[in-house]
Amino acid sequence: MKPWERMVFGLAALTVLAAIGIKLHELDMPVARFVRSFDIGVLNLVGDLLALPGKGVVVTGAFILIGLLGWRGQRNQLAPMTFSMAGLVDWVSDWWRQRNQLTEIGVRGLLAQLGITAATQLLKHLIGRPRPRFAHSDEFSLGPSLTTGFDSFPSGHAANAFGAATVLAWFFPAVRVPLYLVAGLVAVSRVLRGSHFPTDVLAGAVLGVVIGSAVVVGLKRWPEDALPGLLRTGVPVAVSTFAMLWVVLHPAPARSYEIISLGVGVALVLAGGFVRGLSWTYLEGEDKGPLRTVGRLLLIVGVAVGCAPWWAAVLLGVALVPRGLAGFRQAHTPATALPRALAEVPVWGREALAVGAALLVLAALQSVQGLLPLR
Repeated sequence: MKPWERMVFGLAALTVLAAIGIKLHELDMPVARFVRSFDIGVLNLVGDLLALPGKGVVVTGAFILIGLLGWRGQRNQLAPMTFSMAGLVDWVSDWWRQRNQLTEIGVRGLLAQLGITAATQLLKHLIGRPRPRFAHSDEFSLGPSLTTGFDSFPSGHAANAFGAATVLAWFFPAVRVPLYLVAGLVAVSRVLRGSHFPTDVLAGAVLGVVIGSAVVVGLKRWPEDALPGLLRTGVPVAVSTFAMLWVVLHPAPARSYEIISLGVGVALVLAGGFVRGLSWTYLEGEDKGPLRTVGRLLLIVGVAVGCAPWWAAVLLGVALVPRGLAGFRQAHTPATALPRALAEVPVWGREALAVGAALLVLAALQSVQGLLPLR
């Protein structure tokens, strides 16, 4: 990704996230009132357990333990430390040069946790937003405060969890999805326990991902090594998650609008499957980037158009531009390896399955629309 693209797409991503925050703010008080309306012991216990991976003490202790395990594995390779400033500096330099993966995870995780703690505590007390139990309307004053209960924004638990997930996902990309799912559960638990508003956990998640990625790759390398991935994957996932939440918490629109949007969405999904099929059929086994990219984007946007508000579909389309551009630049790439069962299915059969899966997702989202209509 070129420097000017990182700047343009970065500003676009900030705009998209700001728009999500503004719309999500509309749900803050309705969600808080809904959470206050029930008090179920089992749910509270589950919420407390889910919040544990986001506690600062737990995250810090975990990274210290990982770092100690790494140090134990390399201590026999280190020269004895001499008790002088120069000797200490030499020993630390030698220790870092000979570091193993566990040592690096522990150190970078601790640095990320330190940065996240400093940033969240500073913002919490500068903004001074009351927690849900102290807020009874959308109108409340903000400003510097050291008073207990006026430190809601951003969520420290969400920042800790997403920061730790980002650090671990960098070293273990194969399990990044479960890591971020756990972080997401931590964020949800803070809302369900009445400790934070939805916008608090959104801000905490963004803060944790940004600081965690900056620490794990380094500030100098962050624009080139981390930012493109966040723009291509992180922002679209955030928009998609928000769109699904909006669908669940809002009743269906007017019948005429619903029919039109559903028809357009289904048409886009079918067009996406058709384009994907063309790319497989007429390129002699090679996956031509632009056609495949267009097909994927049509499938995703079609589902969004079919069930989400038009503005949510627009936000998702904007968020998908960096990923689409990356696909367009791949003139020819090797065909994606398929499981044996799918490899034996004809091309158009596979695309029919893809279209069917997208339509099932669309139908599922339609069925849960307005499941919890908040007021």
